[in-house]
Amino acid sequence: MRRILFILFILSLIFLGIMFGSINQQLTELNLLIVSMPLRVVDIALIFLLLGIVLGMLIAMLFSLQRKAKGLLKKSTDNA
Repeated sequence: MRRILFILFILSLIFLGIMFGSINQQLTELNLLIVSMPLRVVDIALIFLLLGIVLGMLIAMLFSLQRKAKGLLKKSTDNA
């Protein structure tokens, strides 16, 4: 039952994303420090969503590596 609810939740998020993409087709200006470019609202939202996912995964990997390193140091000091 839990798996079915999770799949329904993911499918509803995908559906909402498709609806958001079909509604927001107008162009807007994205001004970065050096570059200014016209992009659709959907493209800007997708760029920032993917950037957030990548940054979140990198931070999670760093915390995971830090925890593993502490565990390895603890094991090596226990053996000595």
